[in-house]
Amino acid sequence: MIIKVACAVIVNNNKILAAKRSEIMPHAGFWEFPGGKIEEGENAEDCLCREIAEELHCQVNVVEMLPSFQHEYSCKKIELIPFLCELNNGIPNPAEHEELCWLSKTELLSIKWLPADIPIAQYIVDRNLVG
Repeated sequence: MIIKVACAVIVNNNKILAAKRSEIMPHAGFWEFPGGKIEEGENAEDCLCREIAEELHCQVNVVEMLPSFQHEYSCKKIELIPFLCELNNGIPNPAEHEELCWLSKTELLSIKWLPADIPIAQYIVDRNLVG
């Protein structure tokens, strides 16, 4: 079974938000695009907006859906569904993550991403989605 996960590529001032997983989370210390599992009966965009409000205490506007990517971990297979977003209301503040950082395109591939998130970061760089 594939677990579907919506994630946000939040762009602000030509930088992209990355979230570092805390010690209480699986894969602690890795960076990811914030988001979460899509619940039964929920669509990906609604899930994303809910998760961002819960995890970052802010709201985003979805600009567009990006191509999804699948990754197989040892115990599960996930499909990451990324959305290019912009901040709508509030400033991101981590509720679950250890820290947040804003990365330029040149910095985007320099951090330790979760394996499932690497193709999204590479896609952003390859397509020049940020300046």
